[in-house]
Amino acid sequence: MLRDEMAAEISMRRDIPMDEVEEVLEERDYIVEEECRCKKRRKCIVGSLLITFFLMGAACALYILDKKEKIDMELTIKKYVDKYTDKLRSIQAQLEK
Repeated sequence: MLRDEMAAEISMRRDIPMDEVEEVLEERDYIVEEECRCKKRRKCIVGSLLITFFLMGAACALYILDKKEKIDMELTIKKYVDKYTDKLRSIQAQLEK
């Protein structure tokens, strides 16, 4: 059912002027849009929190392994930082060409 048809049907059944019915339908649309925005925002916040907790867990695991002398955190971090900085430099060099 189209919006105009729905407004006409409500107006006829309830003896309410068309203008008032259209205003109520517009307010309903605004409320639905606001609820969608709130759901998207909540979803974004939850996703950010999950990523943060994952990274905190990884950092804690590295710290604990370093304390137990299972790994050398400095070398591990340096190895991966160097690896990814080299990749970024090569990408940057390709973009400059």
